[in-house]
Amino acid sequence: MVAFSVLIPVFNSEEHLQECVDSVLNQTFQNFEIILIDDGSTDRSGDICEKYSALDKRIEVIRQRNQGPTIARIAAFQRASGRYVIYMDSDDLWDEQLLEKVQKAIEKYNCDIVSFRWKYIDCEGKDIKELSSIYSEENTIYDIRTLMIKFLTEEVENSLWKRAVRKNCIDPFQIASLSAIKDIYLGEDMVQSFIMIKDCTNMVYLDQPLYHYRLNPKGLTHDTTPKPVIDVAMARQYLWEIIGKSKFNLPEYKKMLAKSFWERYLTDLVNIAALYNMKVLKETATKIRNQNIYVETKKKTREYDLSIKRKILYYLEQSEQWRSFWIIARIYKRLIS
Repeated sequence: MVAFSVLIPVFNSEEHLQECVDSVLNQTFQNFEIILIDDGSTDRSGDICEKYSALDKRIEVIRQRNQGPTIARIAAFQRASGRYVIYMDSDDLWDEQLLEKVQKAIEKYNCDIVSFRWKYIDCEGKDIKELSSIYSEENTIYDIRTLMIKFLTEEVENSLWKRAVRKNCIDPFQIASLSAIKDIYLGEDMVQSFIMIKDCTNMVYLDQPLYHYRLNPKGLTHDTTPKPVIDVAMARQYLWEIIGKSKFNLPEYKKMLAKSFWERYLTDLVNIAALYNMKVLKETATKIRNQNIYVETKKKTREYDLSIKRKILYYLEQSEQWRSFWIIARIYKRLIS
């Protein structure tokens, strides 16, 4: 049986795609398959995928009309046949020993998840920044609750590409249901990450920068416009609903998610206020205020231990003093710029 299914959604990635795929093919552990999903690319990405498929029988290419990253990830997962699945962005790189070290951890601990550290690289592949340790001990079995606390309280654990997950722990029907959030382009991986880890029992953490994340200053992650701000809030709304149907439907976990929602929501409104007029600020807030997670948690913020700054912003937001919110937000952004 194939040990790993490497799932790589592709969209207009011709500049870095070959380097990405080569970093997988050059692994010191070779028992894997690669599923490349060309999501309607308009550049040479599709042709590059086909070239690799012709050269290596372990590579399968699926070409589809452009439907967004969520649908591409679903399609890749549904084709996977490996014992473990691991996602990768099509412009990123792996350390050549990533799969070997993950496989050794699996053999030693028989764990459901192997998580690892990453570092940031620039467009030319040069190191920018290496992240510090996420967990206190390496090569230790962590209960899934430890991972879930990190996941709900620290965005550092939200990404799909930072772990390998045992495939038979993942509910394929819930993965397919992600099509409901196909129009969300930022934060959607957080929802899929939760679905992939929620039914696992344990995790091993490798405190090594095995994944190399390429920073793209023009990417959506760095885009402060109303659309991604609303998307992130909607992603937490879907996560709120999914948690409500899982074994983590407990007050302590919902409180963690609610706190992260309010912290991100208020911070994002500050960023919108700093760049746009008061009308855009109010329109953005209105779309988020209609979501259930907002309605169900807005009267409980005293439980979330918000900072003084966020408490002030929360008061202005709740009383709909948008002009005051807009002015204070712009002053705050000037002070820290």
